[in-house]
Amino acid sequence: MVLTHKTRVVEVWAVATALGGVGDTVQVKNGANVISNALDMNVADTTVVRAGTLDDAQWQIAAGGTLRVTGASAVNAEVFVLGIRVA
Repeated sequence: MVLTHKTRVVEVWAVATALGGVGDTVQVKNGANVISNALDMNVADTTVVRAGTLDDAQWQIAAGGTLRVTGASAVNAEVFVLGIRVA
């Protein structure tokens, strides 16, 4: 997703929408640069998994920059990113 305004990512979480499997992870990135740790989605359906780390060197995305969510394996989850518009 290309952002229209400079944004700081302040929280990341995912909700499993089906039973997870080994290697199921999701991660939030600023373009190709990692913002969050890989969230382990090898969990039961409806489980909420929160990011344990956010990289303060990458969490600010420039206007016109790309917020990207990547997944490994066959992840079944809804990913939520809370961001604040900054000047």
